[in-house]
Amino acid sequence: MLLGVAAVGVAQKPGERPWRDRARTFVVLRIADALKLSDKEALQVSEVIRQADERRGELLKQRQTLEEQLRTALASKTPDDAELAKLVAQGNDIDQRLALVPETSFHDLQKILTVQQQAKLLLFRRELQGEVRRAMQSRGMRHRGGRSTATPR
Repeated sequence: MLLGVAAVGVAQKPGERPWRDRARTFVVLRIADALKLSDKEALQVSEVIRQADERRGELLKQRQTLEEQLRTALASKTPDDAELAKLVAQGNDIDQRLALVPETSFHDLQKILTVQQQAKLLLFRRELQGEVRRAMQSRGMRHRGGRSTATPR
């Protein structure tokens, strides 16, 4: 049943990092397994997860650009407080939108899932977050130790 879902993770979009694609596939497969999703439902979940990842990536790019602007403004001999205040407000907005990505994607998933599946996902979410965190830490530790075969970030 989930073989078709695994293939979704294999098709890589241009410019996308293989580790990100594998992580997304892992998440989709874990959710599909935990909620006993059909292939159709799993593909829909995959799309929601992909869109959330794209939103997060775009917000992180915006945050990086903003940080560069902040550094430049602060490096000035006479930093403009009004400009800094504007940049700080933009930073807060970006951070708030980043924090909402998981909740937004959960609301998007609610449109796909039955109420029972939603309840199971709510209970499963913490476990899944822990698994992903451990996998990313493990990947990061291998990468920093120079033993990783993963593509560098």
